[in-house]
Amino acid sequence: MTRVAYVIASLQQPGGWRSHALAFVGAMRKHIEPILLVSQADLPEARRLFPADVIFPLPGTQQAALHSPRGWPLLWSTYRTIGGLALPEVDLVHSLEAYPTGLVGSWLVARVRSKGRGAAPHILTVHGTYGVIWRSRRLDHAAYRGVLRRAAMVCPVSHGTARQMLRYYATELKPEKLHPILNGNDFARRVPASAALQRSIPQSPLLLTVGDLKPRKGLHLSLAAFQQVQAAMPQASYWIVGRAGDDHYARHLGQIVERLGLRNVRFWGAISDEQLEQCYRQASIFVLTPEQQGDQFEGFGLVYLEAGAYGLPVVATRSGGVPDAVRDGETGILADEGDVNGIAQAILRLAQNPGLQRQMGLANRRWAETLTWERTADEQIQCYQEVLQAV
Repeated sequence: MTRVAYVIASLQQPGGWRSHALAFVGAMRKHIEPILLVSQADLPEARRLFPADVIFPLPGTQQAALHSPRGWPLLWSTYRTIGGLALPEVDLVHSLEAYPTGLVGSWLVARVRSKGRGAAPHILTVHGTYGVIWRSRRLDHAAYRGVLRRAAMVCPVSHGTARQMLRYYATELKPEKLHPILNGNDFARRVPASAALQRSIPQSPLLLTVGDLKPRKGLHLSLAAFQQVQAAMPQASYWIVGRAGDDHYARHLGQIVERLGLRNVRFWGAISDEQLEQCYRQASIFVLTPEQQGDQFEGFGLVYLEAGAYGLPVVATRSGGVPDAVRDGETGILADEGDVNGIAQAILRLAQNPGLQRQMGLANRRWAETLTWERTADEQIQCYQEVLQAV
């Protein structure tokens, strides 16, 4: 069986890196034998999440970069630790984030031996912003370019992320080694089909957003659009669920609500899984309208599939990897990035047409059922086979 060393970005906090690592490695396990490398701080959580796997701790993986004064000693310690690890032979090294996790993976490649093949090839998964943000940090930019040049395959989680990477790293990314593999999900497995098939459409429209309160999520756009929605449908409500990832931005959103005179807007903050389920079950339309902020962009958008598991149609924007998660005209409606009027019209089109709501909501459920982690694993295995055949 193929043995793969996975370098994992972060496990301590709930979020994209942890959920991806847990689901991805779980789906891959039926195809390969995993060996996990995690940061020392993540070791207790790694042992809890992956009790049957071989795990090696490192001083850091995603926790340090060259532009940070703290990063230098942590990276140096990581480099030295890798040199002394008693690792078994592996076929591949796969870093589950572009950088700095990818830098750690490239060091690992230089230290381990592939089974009968010399140095093991290196594969990168790229989640979005971390695939491009390093271009403005000189030392990290130089190191990251080297990681990309040496990688055997680079697998962004969306075609949108791949396009962003090609804007800045086309020299390092030959077309034949850039292979987007869409994120999977298990929401449709956890949420019964009856939640979508038997959902009742509220008489008064209830919009729902789920996501951390930070500028690239575009809540300033959806709130501005809600003013137009409420003018046409005064009974409409808007619930926003998520942590205040940026306190200044959270205050700004509150000021927008006050300035525009919006009614029936509720900021829930961070809530329990049970409360979140009730929000999804009561909502009419899922709204999340990302907007790129400098190098910060939405890499994919698993939350759109979570909404789909409950049979909700989506209103979103053509930003980053969102068009890979939302099928325009089928599972939801996409507006241009930053287009408040377009967002408002998309919401009203769905809110005023219960039949279209149901049609797109059920299509989103089917899309969530299709885009599974098993599908992701099958595509990744094909990628592994291509890389190993080329060695």
